[in-house]
Amino acid sequence: MKEIKINPYGTISRTEFYDATIGWRKSFVGYGQAHAFAMYDTIDKILDENKQIKGIIEIGTGSGSLSIFLGLECYERAFQPLLTFDIEKRILPLLFELLDIQFINQDCFSKESIKIIKSYLNSPILFICDGGNKKKEFNTFAPMLSKGSIIVAHDWTYEICYDDIKDTVKKLELEPIKEEEWCESPDYILTSFWKITK
Repeated sequence: MKEIKINPYGTISRTEFYDATIGWRKSFVGYGQAHAFAMYDTIDKILDENKQIKGIIEIGTGSGSLSIFLGLECYERAFQPLLTFDIEKRILPLLFELLDIQFINQDCFSKESIKIIKSYLNSPILFICDGGNKKKEFNTFAPMLSKGSIIVAHDWTYEICYDDIKDTVKKLELEPIKEEEWCESPDYILTSFWKITK
């Protein structure tokens, strides 16, 4: 894999994105991944270090491989079941039922989705923005999250960057966490993590 230098507060080109993510093209329990395995490790460490987290919401189910991992985290840590949204109709992995993963097949910005999301927010959560409009997802949902929650932006520096969220970061005084892992080789998880501090 070609090594590239990525500024975690800048942007990258399509070619740089492809070069950095070529190692993502693997599978997890038989389902294609759109994330580096190292991202799973980073999420696991963040959950270990943030015992206040009691649930996970994911925007952008995709093939379901990350959803399965997140569902396992919810199950093992006795969190609320994973809540995952996607506008595309999916053939759901069998593990969704076993792990009680709640798949919502609708736009996360619809009135009904917002109502579902708000009803889930009774404690700090991990909120993952990985749908088709990460900028809007981050800027819409971060203000709804309680202190101690963590909001995550995937495809960092390519589909979403600091300039897209800086007003929300400043207004809510979000604290970047695990910054050293956001864009580093060889894994290039290209994912940012922000803690809600107030």
